[in-house]
Amino acid sequence: MKKETKESLVKLLLSGAVICVILVIGYFILKQLGILDMTREEMQAFIESTGVIAPLAFIAVSFLQVTFVPIPSTVSILAGNYLFGPWLAFLYSYIGIMLGAMLAFALGRLVGRPYINWVAGNKETADEWLAKLNGRETVFLFFAFLFPAFPDDLLCSVAGILPISFTTFLIMQLVTRVTAIGGTLLFMSGEVIPYEGWGLVVIVILVIIALLAFVLSMKYAVELNDMFERLVQRVNGFVKNKFSRKK
Repeated sequence: MKKETKESLVKLLLSGAVICVILVIGYFILKQLGILDMTREEMQAFIESTGVIAPLAFIAVSFLQVTFVPIPSTVSILAGNYLFGPWLAFLYSYIGIMLGAMLAFALGRLVGRPYINWVAGNKETADEWLAKLNGRETVFLFFAFLFPAFPDDLLCSVAGILPISFTTFLIMQLVTRVTAIGGTLLFMSGEVIPYEGWGLVVIVILVIIALLAFVLSMKYAVELNDMFERLVQRVNGFVKNKFSRKK
């Protein structure tokens, strides 16, 4: 083994060890503070108690729920809607969730299975998700991040060890998070579309359309996966051409 390779391997192992220690310490701190078991009401009370830095506290909670805290994004988004209103809740949620998603992806790529198994709770759960994603990772992840029913914190880290480029993951997050956060505020707050009368009809129709889109996308997952990768390659080529012209 070459000297440079050995040095790179040692640095990688040391970096992974340091990150693992930080994760463990962070987990126990959050556990002691009770943040890991918060309800929406408790989360709202906690954020309100921070006063003028409440927006930063909310962004931090949104960030943590993707990386370390097993809180569904729906809970944090609806708590933000109650505290800040729909527009600011959308902005703060988007910032926090995007930052958390990119860190989870980076940790999955750098630390690998130890981090993913920890987020999943056990190796078997992580293996199940990897089996589901095999060969159709881009399409499956796209819809998983789009809908609130999937464990996005786990899937962000899992994406790190899949054959998905950083650019592909970033584009996926930029698009799906807008729709997912906006959809949660629009359909699940009960303020814009009510949980009665015509609102129920609209929600049922949209759920049916979403399920059909998901089923069809899984049926043609391979073709859609290839199509998405070609699109990302074009975007990469366009960006590289722009930067090369400026130079």
